Amino acid sequence: GEEARLAAEEAEQQLGLRQVEERLHRDHIHRVAKPSPEYPNYQYLCKVCSVHIENVHGAYKHIKEKRHKKNMTEKQEETELRALPAPSAGQLRAVDAAVVETARQQGISERDFEVRTSVVARMEEIIKTHLSGWSPGCDIIS
Repeated sequence: GEEARLAAEEAEQQLGLRQVEERLHRDHIHRVAKPSPEYPNYQYLCKVCSVHIENVHGAYKHIKEKRHKKNMTEKQEETELRALPAPSAGQLRAVDAAVVETARQQGISERDFEVRTSVVARMEEIIKTHLSGWSPGCDIIS
């Protein structure tokens, strides 16, 4: 009688815990196999946020946090992007044509590029003559 009732309650609690943990699993919160030395009282780990969580109540609280929701959204987007097929040859040609056309319309000419390069070289020479120890790429003037 009493033993059977306790066993039934225990089984029901285990089922409830399993269902709760399945729900947490969908949010990438997993029961830790063995507690880490730094967090001996923490039973769960959110693998999306790398956060240790003490108990089920804490896990549900964590799921509602803005940071977790943002990380979950990013993870879902990443998963969806990785699932996309590679672009077809036609798509690659279309992107290439769009880039070439944009460069033609918005880019600078070869002549303008040469003029700008020449101006940079002249500026470097002027700076070198007035600031000894300076060289292109040098962040700190000594």
